[in-house]
Amino acid sequence: MRQSKWAAPGWFQEGMPPGVHSPAAPRRSLGTVAGALCLMIGLMAPLLGACSMEPGPTALPTQTDVFDSAWGTWEIYASDWRGFDGALPPALQGATEYCIEIAVSENLERIQGSQRLRYTHRDDEPATEIFLRLFPNIAGGELVITNITVDGEPVKPVLEAQGSSLRVPLQTPLRRGDASELALDFELEIPRTMAGNYGLFGYFEGVLVLDTFYPMVPVFEEGRWHAKLPAPNGDLTFNDASFYLVRVHAPEALVLVGSGVEIERDTIDGKQVVTYAAGPARDFYLAASPDFRVWSAMESDVQVNSYAPEEREARARQALEIGAAALRSFERHFGPYPYREMDLAATPMKALGIEYPGMMGIAQSLYDPEAWIRNLPSAVYFESTVAHEVAHQWFYNLVGNDQSAEPWLDEAMAQYATYLYFLDTYGEQAAEDYWRSWEERWGRVDRADIPIGLPAAAYEGAAYGAIVYGRGPLFLQELREAIGEQVFAEFLHRYTAEHAWRIATAESFKLLAEETCQCDLTSLFEAWVWH
Repeated sequence: MRQSKWAAPGWFQEGMPPGVHSPAAPRRSLGTVAGALCLMIGLMAPLLGACSMEPGPTALPTQTDVFDSAWGTWEIYASDWRGFDGALPPALQGATEYCIEIAVSENLERIQGSQRLRYTHRDDEPATEIFLRLFPNIAGGELVITNITVDGEPVKPVLEAQGSSLRVPLQTPLRRGDASELALDFELEIPRTMAGNYGLFGYFEGVLVLDTFYPMVPVFEEGRWHAKLPAPNGDLTFNDASFYLVRVHAPEALVLVGSGVEIERDTIDGKQVVTYAAGPARDFYLAASPDFRVWSAMESDVQVNSYAPEEREARARQALEIGAAALRSFERHFGPYPYREMDLAATPMKALGIEYPGMMGIAQSLYDPEAWIRNLPSAVYFESTVAHEVAHQWFYNLVGNDQSAEPWLDEAMAQYATYLYFLDTYGEQAAEDYWRSWEERWGRVDRADIPIGLPAAAYEGAAYGAIVYGRGPLFLQELREAIGEQVFAEFLHRYTAEHAWRIATAESFKLLAEETCQCDLTSLFEAWVWH
C-alpha cells in the first residue's frame, strides 16, 4: 500500500528540459557521456554486450562481467526466478530491460547514476514518445536527468505533471514489436524529512529507503501512456513486469537489502559494489542501514530473510515466522511464489507496511513491543501487516493492475489473502476476528454504499481505506458465498495463473469468475463494484 501526498518539486519547472533549472537553484550535472548502447536483439543478442559503458573521466567506476551481457540474456535471472525453464512465457515477451548503476554518497545525501533500458512496444497503437516517471520529484527529493539519448541520438525531453513525468520524443514512431534503447545519467538528492508517498523515499532514522528512485517506464495501453500526476491517495506505480540488473556502489558500513538476489559483490575504492538481478518484477527497491542484522529460514526452496536492528530481534524473528507461514498459505491458495528469496525489513514510514517485488517493508514502529499505534498495541497490527504485504507478491506483482484506477484489485485481494492466512494458521475463530476488522473499517464511513471499484482519487477522506480495505474484501466474501467455496477456490487459482505477469482489470476479473462458475454475476458486481 502506498499513498502519494507530495510536496512541490524543488526547482523543476513545467516544460523545462532536464538539466535546466530555475535561476535560484544550482545546476547539477554528472558531466558524463552516456555509455555504449545495446546494439542487437533476438537470437543475435548474446553475441554483443547490452549494458557495457564507456565512462568519461568523472563517471561511475564501472565493472564489466554481467553488465556486458546482451539484452535478452534471461539466464541471469534464473538465480532468483523460480520455475524459469530458459524461455520467456508469452506474457513476458518484449518485457522492458533495465541496467542501472548507482553510487551512494558517503553522507547518504546524493546518488549518482547511469541507466540503460530497452523498451519494446507491445500495443496496437503506435507510440510517438516514451515517458519516464520521476517520482522522487513529488516525494521530497530532486531527480535530475542529463545526457539522454534514444538509439544513440541526443534528444530534448520535456518535464510534465509537476516534474513527475518526462516526455522523451522519438524520431520514428514505435509500432508493435519495435524496440528503442534509452541511455541517460541522473543525479538524485535524498531527503531527510518524510514527504509524500508515506515517506517511503529518503534517509530517516538510520535507514536509507529508495522507493521508485530511478526513471521508470510506465504502462502504455490503448494508445496512451499512464503518465499523469498520481492521485493524492493510493499507489504511485503502474508498471509492466520488467527485468533489472542493478549495480550499487555504497559505503561499506551499510547492510543492503534489495529486490531480486545478489549475484556479484566486490570492493572498489573503499566502497562495496553489489550487483542485483531482479525479475520479472514490477519495479526495483533498495533499503540500507548500518544497523540491519538478518535472521533467515528456508520455506520449501525459498530463503526468507528478516532484517532489523539487533535490539529488535524478537520481532524480527516473529516476522520471519509469519512470512514463512504466509508463503505456505498463499502458495496453497494462489500458486507458486515467483522467487527464490523473500525479504522483510524494518523501515521507517508513515504507513504500516509497503510491498515491493520479493521484498516487504514493515514500519519500524511495529517492531517496538512497547509502542502504541493508532491507540492500539503494536502487536495488534504486526502480524496482519506482514501477511498483507506478503500477499502483494501475488496481487500487484505477479498479477498486475492499475493501482490508481482500480486499487481494490490488489488491496482487497491482499486483505482477503490475509484472512486466508489466519484461517490456515490459527483456524476459524482467528479468521473471523480478522474478518471483523473489515466491518470496523467500513463502519468508519457508516457502511456507506460506495462502490469499491472507483479510482483512488474518487475517494475522499476516510473513504479510501474504509471502502477499498474494508468493503473490498467483504465483496470477495460475498462472491465466495454466491458461487460456492470450491468454485471460488478454483477461481482464485485460475485468476492468478491466467493473469500471471499480465495486467488484470475488474472486467477481466468478472469474466473469469463467470466462466469458472458458469453463472451471471452482473447484479453482484453492480451492487458492490460499479454502481
